[in-house]
Amino acid sequence: MTKRINDFQITEHFNLIEFQCPCCHRVLLNPLLVSKLELLRLKWGKPIIINSGFRCVSHNREVGGVIDSKHKLGQAADVRVISSEQGGFREIAVATGFSKAITYRKRGFVHLEIGA
Repeated sequence: MTKRINDFQITEHFNLIEFQCPCCHRVLLNPLLVSKLELLRLKWGKPIIINSGFRCVSHNREVGGVIDSKHKLGQAADVRVISSEQGGFREIAVATGFSKAITYRKRGFVHLEIGA
């Protein structure tokens, strides 16, 4: 089986390919984001599925992302969390040090950001 580009473990629970832009396969990833996600995964005690990591300008526009999206800087990730667990997950994320943890109950994910 041929290994895909960016297909390698970067932490115990995360693979770089999870963070790549789906259209161009590029990745820009702030190490602090990954370390906080790994710590959050350990505190949460359940798998964390990355819906969206890095986005190039084109993909960010395509999905309706804001112009100053932290996804374009590798400082944000959207993670899949069922709506009934989003409140508890958000609390743990904030306690872990994420600067933003925005719940999208109807869409089934939480947006996590680092930085100002």
